[in-house]
Amino acid sequence: AHSARASSAGEKLAEGKTKAVFAVDGQPGRVLVQSRDSITAGNAARRDHLEGKAALSNRTTTAVFALLNDVGIRTAFVKAQGKTAFLAERCDMVPIEWVCRRVATGSFLKRNPGVAEGLRFASPKLEIFFKDDANNDPQWSEEQLVAAQLAPAGRLIGTHEVAVMARTTQAVFEILERAWATQVCTLVDMKVEFGVSVTTKEILLADVIDNDSWRLWPAGDRRQQKDKQ
Repeated sequence: AHSARASSAGEKLAEGKTKAVFAVDGQPGRVLVQSRDSITAGNAARRDHLEGKAALSNRTTTAVFALLNDVGIRTAFVKAQGKTAFLAERCDMVPIEWVCRRVATGSFLKRNPGVAEGLRFASPKLEIFFKDDANNDPQWSEEQLVAAQLAPAGRLIGTHEVAVMARTTQAVFEILERAWATQVCTLVDMKVEFGVSVTTKEILLADVIDNDSWRLWPAGDRRQQKDKQ
C-alpha cells in the first residue's frame, strides 16, 4: 500500500472515518482512495482499530465495482492500486446516502413503528439521508433533495439527476442481491453514494461499497447477520 501511495499520491483531498482520498500526480481527473484499518459505528461515536480491515475493504470494493462496471453501471472506479487502495475518477460528492432495503429491519423499524421486522418489500424500498453527522443524517424526501439546489462540480441536482441516482441505486441493489443469492445469502439492505465527475460532469456511483455498506443474512437467517458490527 505504501509503495502505491508513494509512487502516485499527491495532496490529501479528503479524509473520512475509514478512508482518505489523495490527488494523483500528473492525473488531475483521478484520485487514489486509501482504506484504513479502522471500524466505526453510530456516526463514528464508536471507533476501533482492526488489523487487515483496509485490505479486506479494498478487495471487496474493487470486486463489487468491477462487477458493476462489467454490467454497465457507471461508476468512478478505475482499478485497484496495491492491497489497500484503488484509483478512481475524481468526483465532487453528492452529500446524500441512498439506502435500498429488501427487508424491514434496523433503523427502518424505529422510524416506522408498527411495521413487523422481517417484512419483505416486493420492490426494493429507497430512502434518502442527508449527510450531516451533527444532526444524525436526517432523512430527506426526493423533493427536499431537489429543493436544496445542490450543485456538485457545477451540475445542479434536479429531478432528472435524482431519478438517475434512484434508478441506479435500485439496479445496483438488485444486481448485488442476485450475486449474494448465489452464495445462499440474503442482501437485506445497503447504502451507496454518488458523485459528479469533475472532468465529464457525469453522475457516477462513487465512494466505496464494502462490508460497512450492507447487511447480510446467510441463508436468510437474521441470527447469522453479517455487517460491520
